[in-house]
Amino acid sequence: MNHKCLFITLALSGLFPIQVSAEALTFSVDRNEGGRLKQKSISQFEHYMAINHCPLTVINPSQLKGELKDKSQSIDLFFSVQPNASLTKPGKHYEVINKAVYQDGLPLTITILINTSTGINDLASVQGERLAIISHRSLLGGKQTKALLADVGVVLSDDDIYETGNYLGAMSLLLHGDVFIAAIPGPLARRWQTHNNLSIIAESEAFELGEIVIKRSIKQALKDNCRRAFSSLNKDNRRDKKLGIFPAWLMGFE
Repeated sequence: MNHKCLFITLALSGLFPIQVSAEALTFSVDRNEGGRLKQKSISQFEHYMAINHCPLTVINPSQLKGELKDKSQSIDLFFSVQPNASLTKPGKHYEVINKAVYQDGLPLTITILINTSTGINDLASVQGERLAIISHRSLLGGKQTKALLADVGVVLSDDDIYETGNYLGAMSLLLHGDVFIAAIPGPLARRWQTHNNLSIIAESEAFELGEIVIKRSIKQALKDNCRRAFSSLNKDNRRDKKLGIFPAWLMGFE
């Protein structure tokens, strides 16, 4: 076997890292809904996209400073939680190529979870209690959570709201008794509640959030490759971390 064939074999087997092209697309992720830019997750994700003919480099949004931050078009494609009508309407520079698919195929809602042992099933009864959320900046886990509470007249002070940065953290605070209630997306709440003796005492309407947006100027063949790559993106096994950069409620894309 010659050296070229050996490199290809090793790269495809995952024993040798695929070399990312100097022309790789730049990709960023809205992390207000969670997701972690850990190196293992980034490497697995970039590797998957490269072998599916959509080479890209993950850019941490916090690194978008100076010239790059001033030029929004410097990012070739990105994952956004909230629809970006101002960027993707006709005549603008971006278009949507994929929509998010949610865990277990369930509607994406925000719920309020509580320990069943409390006997409480009325959201209005949690006035003044401690709440765990992912982030005040989060659209679903922060803003929509507060709207759900406000609908029944519950307004919590900032001292009673604990930010965890991810939904598993919010669940942990609830299970350890550090908070009285936790705001968890519907698909995750239904996966976690049964084995943890938890009850859903309130739930929002369903939302359609999460999309992959790409520059219109990118060649059509490459856009098609990226669309197919995201459509087949999934978690193969427990050690597969490539979806770890996205929110926990996301199962893949269509």
